[in-house]
Amino acid sequence: MRGRKPKPTEVKRLEGNPGHRALNDREPELPTSDAFDEPPPELLADAVAAAEWVRLAPMLRTARTVTDGDRGALLALCQQWSRYLDANKRVDLAGMVIKARSGYPMPNPYIAIANRCLNHCVKLWAELGLTPSSRARVQTADGPGLGGDAFSEFDTPPSRAPH
Repeated sequence: MRGRKPKPTEVKRLEGNPGHRALNDREPELPTSDAFDEPPPELLADAVAAAEWVRLAPMLRTARTVTDGDRGALLALCQQWSRYLDANKRVDLAGMVIKARSGYPMPNPYIAIANRCLNHCVKLWAELGLTPSSRARVQTADGPGLGGDAFSEFDTPPSRAPH
């Protein structure tokens, strides 16, 4: 499929439907559950990934930006973040340049691993609304100017008449 990825209908609604195109009323809505309360079993062997889950999941759930369908994306993000930190730790220990078997200096292969993991994280952060630019495109229903009816901006406070 070519072109930009379509935005979810709920995101378009929160943005105020700036393109004024018809919204998809038949878009599937995925359920949310308590699946984000505890790290999933896939992360229990990796303390760093599990800690990232514990840090991010409540935040995303409170912001109402994740559903049960997003569990895999959050799981992958936590794993990639853990791998990124591990690869950077190995670079710190061995240095940016190491000796090859031939004795010649070469870049540490963990640099490439760290870069790939970070690229995956950047993409997943944007997908889950965890970057400043991805958050700036969305407004919550509690934001200014979004409450009340369409004419609430014209409401005037009661005047104070002299006694």
